[in-house]
Amino acid sequence: MKNYDVVIVGACTAGTYFAHLLAKEGLKVLVIDKDSEQNLCKRLDIFHFTRDSYDQFDIPVSGDGDAEWVHDFDLCLSKSALDNHPKKSHTKVAVMHLPLFIKRLRERAISAGVEFHFEESFVDVVYNDQKQVCGITTTKGYYDARLVVDASGIPSVVRRKIEDDYIESFEITPRDKFYVLLKYVQLNNPDDKVELSTSWPYYKGWIAPQHNKSGAIIGVGANISYDYAYKCMDKFEKAIKLPEYTLQYEEKGCTPYCRPPLSFVTDGFMVIGDAACLTKPWNGEGIPSAWVQCTPAAKVVAKALSDGKIATKEDLWDINVLYQRGEGAEYAGTRAMLIGAVNMSAKDNDYLFANDIVFCDDDKGPNPNVVGTLLKGVFSGKFSLGGLISLMSASNKGEKLKKHYQKYPESPAGYHKWAKTALKLWKKVGTMADTVKDA
Repeated sequence: MKNYDVVIVGACTAGTYFAHLLAKEGLKVLVIDKDSEQNLCKRLDIFHFTRDSYDQFDIPVSGDGDAEWVHDFDLCLSKSALDNHPKKSHTKVAVMHLPLFIKRLRERAISAGVEFHFEESFVDVVYNDQKQVCGITTTKGYYDARLVVDASGIPSVVRRKIEDDYIESFEITPRDKFYVLLKYVQLNNPDDKVELSTSWPYYKGWIAPQHNKSGAIIGVGANISYDYAYKCMDKFEKAIKLPEYTLQYEEKGCTPYCRPPLSFVTDGFMVIGDAACLTKPWNGEGIPSAWVQCTPAAKVVAKALSDGKIATKEDLWDINVLYQRGEGAEYAGTRAMLIGAVNMSAKDNDYLFANDIVFCDDDKGPNPNVVGTLLKGVFSGKFSLGGLISLMSASNKGEKLKKHYQKYPESPAGYHKWAKTALKLWKKVGTMADTVKDA
C-alpha cells in the first residue's frame, strides 16, 4: 500500500492537466491508466486548440520546433444547410498532434512531482468506516488516498462504482455519445487549399486543415452509432460541394453528448473530464471544457486537503457551485436550445443563418429582434411554423434550465431538492438523439 493525497484514474488531457495543477499546490499525486504510455490517446491524431486557451489555462505555447506542433489559422467559418450565408469567427486555432500534446503535458506534470503508472487498471473503490472514499484497488495493488478523482473517460469506471446519493452512477450509453468520423484526404486539385475550418452545423459536418498542407480533414459527428455517422457523412457530402479528394485514411472517436452529473463531488471523490460529460454542446470539444472545471477546482482541493484529512463533500462543494452556476448554466441552456435549432428543415436552417438567429457573425453579432424576424419568416413562407415552435420551445426550456443552474445550492443541504427539479427540466428537454429520425 502507498499513501497519496490524490489518486487520479485516467492519464489523458483532463487527468494529466489536473494532476499538474494539484502538484503545483504541493500535493502528492498519482495518476494511473490502463493503457501503455506508448498507446495513450493514439486513436486520434490531429486536434484543434484555440490559441487563447494557452493563456487561459497557463499552458506553454506550442510553435515551430515543438514535436506536437503542425500550424495555425485565425479564421473559422460556418455555413447554412444550403451552403449559404457564411458566418465568421475570428478565432486563432493551433493544429497539433494530440498524443504528442498529451506527452508534453505529462512531462510538465512529472517535473512538478506527479507519479504516473501505466498498464494498471482500476478495480474498485475502498471506503473507510465513515463511508468515505479513502482509496482504490487496482490490478497491481491498493492505494490509500484522501481524494480519488475519476478521469477515466466515457467508461466512468470509478464514478459508476460510487455508492452515494450525491453521485450519479449512470452509464454513458450509445444514445449519450457523439460519434466522430474523420476522413484524412489528399486534395486532387493542386489549387484547392484548406487553410481554415469551415463547418455546416445542420449536417454536423466540417472540413479543416491537417498536417499535410495539400490535404484536409473532412469530419462529421452523429448520435446513435458509427454506422449512423457514415450515413451522415454520405448525406453531408451529397448536400455540400467539397473539393475533390483521394481518401488517405480514417479515424474514429467519440465524446459524451449528455448532461453532466448534477454533483461532481462527495466524500473523498471527484469526477472530471469525459467521465463527467464535460463537452461544449455546439461542437463536442471536451479539452477546454474539462479544464474550466479543473482550474478553480485545484484551489478548492488544496484547501480541502490542508488539514491532513479526507476531503469531505462540504469541503469540495465549491467545485460544484463554481462550475454549475457558470459554464454549467450556459451549457445547460445551450444544449436545450440546440435540440430545437437542429430539429428543422434545411430551408429553416438557411433562414436562421440569413437572419443571424442562433448562428451569427463575430463582426455583426446576433439579431436583436429574434421573435419578430421568425414571425416575419412564417408569414412570408420562408420559415415553417413547425420550425418556429421547435426553436421557441427549446429556447424556453433552455432559459429555464440556465436560470435553475444559476441557483445551484451553496451547500450539500440544498442539493436534493435542487436536483429533483433539475431532473424534471432535463426530462422535458430530451436529448439530441431524440431528433434522429433515419438511423
